[in-house]
Amino acid sequence: MWLLTATAVVLVSANYAGVRATWPVVSKPVIPTYWRQTTILYAALSPQRLDQALPPSTTLQTALAAPAGTALAALAGRDVYLIFMESYGAVAYDNPKAFAGLAEARRRFAADLAAGGRDVVSAFVSSPTFGGASDLAHLSLLSGIDLADPLRHDLLLTSTRPTLSTLFRAHGYRVYGLYPALSWEWPERAFYGFDEFDEAGSLGYRGPPLGYWSIPDQYSIARFEQLHPRGGDAPPRLVFFPTITCHFPFNPVPPYQPDWQRVLTDQPFEQADVARALAERPNWLDMLPAYVRMVEYTYRWLGGFLRQTEPRETVFVLVGDHQPTANISGEGARWDVPVHIVSPDAALLKGFVDQGFRPGLEPPRQPLGRLHDLTAMLLRGFAQPASAVAAAGQR
Repeated sequence: MWLLTATAVVLVSANYAGVRATWPVVSKPVIPTYWRQTTILYAALSPQRLDQALPPSTTLQTALAAPAGTALAALAGRDVYLIFMESYGAVAYDNPKAFAGLAEARRRFAADLAAGGRDVVSAFVSSPTFGGASDLAHLSLLSGIDLADPLRHDLLLTSTRPTLSTLFRAHGYRVYGLYPALSWEWPERAFYGFDEFDEAGSLGYRGPPLGYWSIPDQYSIARFEQLHPRGGDAPPRLVFFPTITCHFPFNPVPPYQPDWQRVLTDQPFEQADVARALAERPNWLDMLPAYVRMVEYTYRWLGGFLRQTEPRETVFVLVGDHQPTANISGEGARWDVPVHIVSPDAALLKGFVDQGFRPGLEPPRQPLGRLHDLTAMLLRGFAQPASAVAAAGQR
């Protein structure tokens, strides 16, 4: 027995040290998992240790402490749609084939924005994650904290740190979460502070399953608007929508339906278009063409949505969550993602140009910071100008 135990200890130790010969017969040790959970509990159960583990989110705290009516004054009560675009990374601009393949789609998207009376400014920021783990990107932006370390993300969920949801709610906004990918219990969403939450089940999609997560993004946004109409005296809203259709393996690519009422029916697409989409199979050795088509689909449904007459003025923040998988983005690819701010208000967009954004859909190559830095950029762009605050104080 002692010999067997000693042998097992040696094998496990060798496995943990990275000796490849042990991998087929010895599972990875579970001790690191228990140790990580112990570390989380040790920090989470002590407010002092938790504060030490999490850097202060000073930008949000400053905005919450600002004089009433100033932190989001430049929005003037407009709705804000914060849309995370799945796998929308710098490769869409950096890869020559992807850039050329998406040129016409970007021109059409720009035309759709102009037809809707909107302008756009763009930049790059660096994501805390690559090829997956989108939650790290989502919560980095909502909290203004760098969550490149997943442990910090898990600790943040145990805290009461403020988020953009906290700030917008304090200014009379109603906060919505739209998660078409979610079809299971997600207790962590309690931290996000949504007033209304829609997931796959509540969206009630009855069309053919298309894409890795079945529900096309076009349907999700159309159904959301149907479930939560923006009429009458409804309060302004902050909508947090992580899209999902542009997800690995990037096909089948759903058809785009120009009739936005039909997309809500049991037969949202022509049968021939559905059959053509479902006939696609992943090309595991060359996924770039499918990725380009899926980004083109994303531009198309977004453009179609933004062409529509809206019940009230909205500011759209479109941001990539991370680069696609490395077999598309390439070895040594940067971790940067595009950000587009869309609004008909030239003065509001100028506040972002002053921070380094460029007019149009092509960002300057140099990133403006990390994704959690975008939180501060948004708050500077949404706040009342300092000169106006000073003038109000003098009165």
